[in-house]
Parts: sequence; C-alpha cells; structure tokens
Amino acid sequence: MPNVFAFLSYILAMTITPGPNNMMCLVNGSRFGFRKTLSFIAGIFAGVIVVMTACSYFNISLSRFVPSFRPFAEALGGLYMLYLAVRVLKTDVSTTTANSRSATFVTGMAMQFVNAKMLLYGLTVTATFITPYYQSPVILLLFSVFLACCSALAASCWALFGTTIQRLFGQYRKPLNIGLALLLLYAAVSISGILPRIRLLL
Repeated sequence: MPNVFAFLSYILAMTITPGPNNMMCLVNGSRFGFRKTLSFIAGIFAGVIVVMTACSYFNISLSRFVPSFRPFAEALGGLYMLYLAVRVLKTDVSTTTANSRSATFVTGMAMQFVNAKMLLYGLTVTATFITPYYQSPVILLLFSVFLACCSALAASCWALFGTTIQRLFGQYRKPLNIGLALLLLYAAVSISGILPRIRLLL
C-alpha cells in the first residue's frame, strides 16, 4: 500500500499551485465567468485521464523519453503562455464578454500534452504511488479518473477565483488584464526553464 498522506499531499501541491491549467482557468473565469469555463475544465479532465493512463502503463519508457522531450514541451508551453498574455493585454476594455469566446474543451484537452508540469506530474505520481502497487487495468483507470477529478477541482477553484475578481473589480478591467497578463508571463517564464537560468546569473 502506498503512503496515502504523502500521495494526497503530493496531489494537492501539484494541482493547486499555479500552472498553465490554473492560469487559463483564472483568465477565463475573470473574462467569461465560471459557466463558460466549464467546457475548458472538462477538457482538462479528459486530457488528464489520457495522460495519467499513459503514464501508468509506460512510466518506465516515458522516463527515458521525457528528458529529450522536456525542453521542447517547456518551450512550446512557454510560447503558448506568452501568446495568451499578449491576447489578454490586447483585450478591448469596451468589448463585452458576449462578443468573445472562452477556451474550449479541445483546447483544455490538447493543452495537457504540451504541459510539461502535467507530464512530469503524471510520471512521478504514477511511478511513485500507483504502478509499484497496482497493475490491474481497472484500478489504473480508476486512479487516472481520480487524479483527473483532483485536477478539475483545482482548476474549478481558480476559475471561481477569476469569477470573483470579475464581480469585484469589473470596473477596473484594464488594470486587471495587465495583472493577469503579468501572471501569465511569470508562468511562461517559469515553465520554459528561463527562471532557473536567471537565478544562476544573479
């Protein structure tokens, strides 16, 4: 049996901390509200199931593959976050959310396959807490669904936080967009691997 407390603590730390999924939910929640963000969260849920199931079956081979793929995934994820930051900054303050489109189910699902944080999370959580103890396909699938539920719940919290920001500070749309863009920029720098290099230079 795995250490349940360590397992749950690790899940909490990895799902609730800022990352591409949570930052996108924050942005979409603040711009479109919680209900219109649900399709993106559903995409996250579906994508995480696929990633976790794949990691459960292939964590040994993937562990050999990920080091070569990681720089590409980090760079691609960082560029995508930069693109999102630019889009947020360019949002017309006078434009109503009804004339805009929120992130879709497909976007949420596809994002998991270029999300370096999610890929590394999947590899470590399955290799450490799941596959050493369970090999049944049904059990592995149930674990994948459970982990996807945890990710979707964390994403929902960030979306609700974004919705709260929208209701409290709706009249300050431009400063809010700047703040969200800066958060996205920080996330992009963090996941692209640039931040550790900057710290080394300092």
